[in-house]
Parts: sequence; C-alpha cells; structure tokens
Amino acid sequence: MIARRNFMLSVLALSVSRSFAANAEKSTQASLLMAREAPVVDVLWGQKIVDPYRWMEQKPDTPEFVRYLKEQGVFARQALDQIPGRQAVQHALKRYNAQKTDVSVRQVTDKYVVYIRRDPGQQLFRVYAQPVGGGEPRLLLNTEAQGGKPHRVIGLAMSPDSRHLAYSIDEGGDENRELRVLSLDSGTDVLISRLNAMPGSWLPDSSGFFYTRLRENAVRGSVDYSLGTSCWLHRIGSDPAQDTAALRSSDGPALGYGEREMPQITSATDSGWVLGAMFSNGEWPAYGLVARIGDLLQGKPGWAAVFSKEDLAVAAVVHGDDIYVLAKGKSQRGEVFKVSAKAPQAANRVVVIPQGEHVMDGLSLAKDGLYVHELRGLVGALRRYSFQSGKLEDVALPAQGAVWDVNCCPSLEGAWFGMDGLTWAAVTLHAGADLKVVDTGLTPRLPYDTSAFVTTRLDVKARDGALVPVQILHKASTKLNGRNTVLIVGYGAYGIVLDPGFQPSKLAFLENGGVLVYAHVRGGGEKGEDWHIAGQKANKPNTWRDAIDVAEALIKMRWTSQGRIALWGTSAGGIMVGRAITERPELFSVAIGEVGLFNTLRFEVTSNGPGNDEEFGTVKKEDEFRGLSEMDAYHHIRHGVKYPATLLITGANDIRVEPWQVAKMAARMQKEAALGRPVLLRVDYDSGHYSSTQESGELKSADIFAFIFQYAKG
Repeated sequence: MIARRNFMLSVLALSVSRSFAANAEKSTQASLLMAREAPVVDVLWGQKIVDPYRWMEQKPDTPEFVRYLKEQGVFARQALDQIPGRQAVQHALKRYNAQKTDVSVRQVTDKYVVYIRRDPGQQLFRVYAQPVGGGEPRLLLNTEAQGGKPHRVIGLAMSPDSRHLAYSIDEGGDENRELRVLSLDSGTDVLISRLNAMPGSWLPDSSGFFYTRLRENAVRGSVDYSLGTSCWLHRIGSDPAQDTAALRSSDGPALGYGEREMPQITSATDSGWVLGAMFSNGEWPAYGLVARIGDLLQGKPGWAAVFSKEDLAVAAVVHGDDIYVLAKGKSQRGEVFKVSAKAPQAANRVVVIPQGEHVMDGLSLAKDGLYVHELRGLVGALRRYSFQSGKLEDVALPAQGAVWDVNCCPSLEGAWFGMDGLTWAAVTLHAGADLKVVDTGLTPRLPYDTSAFVTTRLDVKARDGALVPVQILHKASTKLNGRNTVLIVGYGAYGIVLDPGFQPSKLAFLENGGVLVYAHVRGGGEKGEDWHIAGQKANKPNTWRDAIDVAEALIKMRWTSQGRIALWGTSAGGIMVGRAITERPELFSVAIGEVGLFNTLRFEVTSNGPGNDEEFGTVKKEDEFRGLSEMDAYHHIRHGVKYPATLLITGANDIRVEPWQVAKMAARMQKEAALGRPVLLRVDYDSGHYSSTQESGELKSADIFAFIFQYAKG
C-alpha cells in the first residue's frame, strides 16, 4: 500500500495570529455541510456494527458522494488558505526543492545504467540511460512533454541488448497502467496493453518480454478487480493481440496457490531457467516456481515449486542452474538458501548465508556474487556473497545512512545503489569487484551546508518493555525545554521499514525550532519478522500504542509537552494515527491522516482488499474479526470527545485506499467530535495514492505543515 520511499516534505514554522485560530476553531465544524446518515446494521460474530455512512461505498461513485467530496474539498481549501503565512510556507518549500535533484537507478544492462531523474523545476521523473563506463546520458522518456494530466513512469525494463525499453505509465496517479515498448534505434513507441499492465523480465535473447496484466473484464473499484491476473509474453515486432499467456492466477489450484495471487516471471541472461512468483496483492512474500525457458516457450512449462508462503521469501534470483532465496520463515532476520533448479525440493536446500545479527532485506545478482542489503539498527549496510570464495564480505560504505535501490547485472561485477542520511543528501554509488565504493556523479551535490542539523537515535521503552527505535531530527542547538513543536511520523505495517530519506525542505522546519520524529513502531520490518508480526492482526494495538508511548516519552525527556505534538500516518499508517487519537485524544494536538486506512472492517470489500487479510485479517474468521474491529478507527469515534485538530487527505484517483475510507472517517468525526477543533477533508483530484507531480506534493506538504504549526503551538 505504500512505495519504498516517498519524498515527504517539511516546512517553515509559522507565526500565526491567535485571533485567526480562535475564529477558525469556532466556525469550522459549524460551517461544514454534514454528510447524510443512512445507518446500515451488520451483526458479525454476535457483535452489532452500525455504519451510518455505508452509502459512500457505492460503486460507481454516486452524484451525492461526488458532491460531498467536492464540497469538503472546497471548504478545506478555503480553510487552509486562510492560515496566516501559508503561502510563505509553500514558497519556502519551493525554494528548498529548487536546489535538489532526485535520482534513482532502476536497472543495469551490459551497456547502460538506466535511471530516473527529476531536476529542479521539473514535475515528473524522466528516464535516462548512461553508458556503464561513463559518458553522456541519453534521455529516453519525458512524459511531461505530453501535456494534459500528469503521466508518471511507474515501471520499466530494458532488453538485455539495450535496444528496447518496456515501460508503464499512469494518468493522474490512478495507477491504471498502460504498457508500451520503445525502440531505442527507431524511436517507435508501441502500445501493448491498457489492462493495468507492468513489464517484467526480458527473454535472454531480447526477442520478447513478460508482463503482468489484469483480466479483460476487470471492473475498477470492484472487489474482484485484481482476481484473474495473468502473466503474458510479448514478442518484439508481433501484434500484441497475439501475445500468449505464460502463467495465470487460475493455474493456482494445480500448482498449490490461490486464484487471487498475482503472477510474475523473472529470467536471467546467464540461465536457461525462469522463476515464477505468485504474489498476494502484488507484494512479497510469494509462492515460487521454476521452469525451463524452452519448455515455457513451447507451452509446456512443467512448473515445479521452489518455496511457499510459509518460507516468507522476500527475494529470489536464478544463477545458472541455481536458485538463491532470501527467506524469513525459519529465521526472523533472514537467511539465504541455495537450491538446484533441477531438483528444487526443500530437502535439497543448502543455507549459504545463515541468519546473523542484522536483518537481511534484499538480494541482487551480479557476476561476482550476491549483493545483500542489511539493516543494522536504523542504518543500512551492503555485503557481497562471493561465488568464487563462498565468503560474505562487507562493502566499505562512505558514511552511515540508508542504502536503497541496489541494482546489479548478471554479466557485470559490482553493484549500483543510492545512499543518504536524514541530514545529508543522496548520492548514487558503485561498488566494484574490489568492494571499493565510488561516486558515479549521477546525483548532483546540494549547494548548501547541512552540518547544523543532527540526528539523535534512541530506543523508547514501550509499556510492555519492547524497545521502539526512534530517530529525532533537530538543530544541534535545540533545547530540551518542553517547548518544541514535535511531529511524530509512523507507519507500522507489512514489515516495511520506515525510511524517509533526506528531504531538504525539512531544514526550514528544523531551523525554526521544529523537531521531526520517526517512530519505528511495531508492524514494520526494522527489527525483523518478529517485529512485523508483533504489529499484525490481533497484535495490531502495539502499533498505535507504540506511537502513544513514544509521545509520552518525548514529553518526559522534555523534547516537547502536551499541546505541541502532531501525529502523521499515511496509508496503512492511518490505523496508527486513527487509533492513537481515538484511544488518547488529549495527548495529541494535531492528527494528519494521509490516504489513511480507517475503516478496516470494510477494507476487504475494496478492489485492493483481497490479499490484505494476511496482514490485517478477515471478518470471515471470528478471531480476525475481533482484531479488525479493535483496529477500526472509524468505529471508535465517540460523541462529544475533543479530538485533535484533524486534517484528512485523499486522492480522488486512489485505487489502494479508496476515497470513501477517508471520507467516512471525516464525516463521522465532523458529526461526533466536540466543537472547538477543525476536521478537514482535503481532496486532490489530480492524484491517487501518491502525489502525481512535484508541485502537487509541495502544495500538500505546505497544507500539512501550516496546519500543524497552527494547531500544535502550545
């Protein structure tokens, strides 16, 4: 539900007029047009559930719901624009972003390093290819030149011979991907599929590529939207209508997995085998299969099982006749086992990298070995398992920070990757066969000094004794006087590591006395699979209670005081923020729920719901229903409670957390919350789950931080 890293922005502190604050607090809820109530009563496992805004879920969207969103969006826009100094905030964001270039390597072939880049002033990432040995980069794609609604490149795969680029784009952040293939020789750009298709691996001879798409009659917004997904093979120069299915979700019962799984096929230039992976909701862990390429192309793949969901595989690569799998089923911090593609039974596995002290989080295949991404506390590391020696060796990194987007090529030695810290800007690096690291120069340096800002790392003891990792960003001169405005950011789901990276615009926030806190609550993957499970299903209360305990610890340590704390959760982080403010409303002054999951009892009826029961649960099982009920913030709102000032945000094109999830939360809070603090519903009609452009992200961030400084100033 969320990507590896979103470039979340911070903002300049505000000097606000108290008369504005008082007037806004008195008038906000009284001025809103309240949503119509039409209670629907469900009885689940003997428990009565009353849902007054079920009508908002109807598909397609009704005129009434469209009107409600527009009215709420207009009201929120007016209220946010009235915050004194808000425009200055947005200008500050633009000024800081104007000096930052974002770069991320996406693939490496024999000839090119393929990367995306967004320069200052540009709204969308562009795709470039630079010769591996250095030289002038070549611009391959610039979707910004198309005009109209923003078209993001959200998936790409270059052929092994570097002559074609398969890529997917969406429109307005709707994630309804259109798949195309570009000839780098002729410039010809051919449409392959509009069925929410994503490119996968190419055949080793570059004659075609695999891609995953929806079934032809899939209806956006329906609960079975992603069911029946299949993987297809397109041959270059052929009519896409003649593409052939290579692996279908409907093959599941015969191969040991369910029909709701999403297939993907991965090949390697140095192997005659392909890996098939079947994902729930498009994410690891997955079922793993293997087949010979020749058999697959003849329509008789004879798929054999390599690993199951119980293995909790998070990465797999094929090298010659060997398959390497990073799995956490038996080792919560991960181990890598090798098994022959010719005899992939579990009994034949050999552990080549046993579980160590640190969490293994990724695996990439190079000519000289496997490059393994590790988490050492909250700091990234990179190691190489040498095919020649069988030894695991450290890559000598230039600094302590996050390591991300590790890319290798099976026919080249070394690895390309990004690094940054919370207070130092990203660089794009290359580790050679000698394990020495050099700066590729792909990412320009920032022209200003950041040494005045520091990161404090500590562990906060939760109520049950668990140690919650926390990162605090602040000026070196920040005083522990209890008067700092503090923003706590958390997520805590899917085993994902909260990795915000360097955001230059946050420096203005820090300069003006703000303190930014990243709480690595349970449900994430910061401390391994056990940490994930400790915030899953029936254990989910640990997620929001960790956030509460972090807030209380910050007060005790005099970082801040009650009345100065904001809490921000995005996507599945909506559970954290929603339940934290419904359990301890007096502790927080501001709540930000960005595209948040608030009505968990109804999530599985959405188009993105199937598959998420593995993370949150299903109402079809009594014990999991109880867990879903407990984590459902929407159903924990109580009449007359003074909740924090709340800014809820949705993207009209969001397919991951549909707008009604956020709208229902807003409607109920506006109806039930005690008067005095605003509850705003901000609607972006040109975005989905993520901001579609740099400008829309800046606008959203300006709104968020202006709102925080207005209502969390003590």
